[in-house]
Amino acid sequence: MLQIPLSDADWARVQSLFPEQVSTRGRPRRSDREILNAILWLQQTNEKWHRLPGTFPPQQTCYLRYMAWKKSGVLDQVKERLPQCHLKQAPGDGS
Repeated sequence: MLQIPLSDADWARVQSLFPEQVSTRGRPRRSDREILNAILWLQQTNEKWHRLPGTFPPQQTCYLRYMAWKKSGVLDQVKERLPQCHLKQAPGDGS
C-alpha cells in the first residue's frame, strides 16, 4: 500500500507529470501534490468525495483536478510510475 502523504521519493517519480502552472489572478492554485495525496487517500480508503478530511484541499477542487487528470491520462501515468498505487474509479465519479 502506498504511503499517504506521498514520500519525497514517490513524489519525485511523478512530479514531472504535473508541470508548474503560474496563476496571476484569483486564489493561489492548490499544489498538485496535495491534490494527488487527496485522490490517493480516497482510493485507499474507498471513501466518497464528501468524506474527504479537512486536512486536504476542498473536495470540489480535488474532484475537478481528478476529472481533468483522468481525462488527460495523467492518472494512468501515475499508476505506471507508482506500481504500489491502486488507482481505480473514484466513488461518485459518475463516468
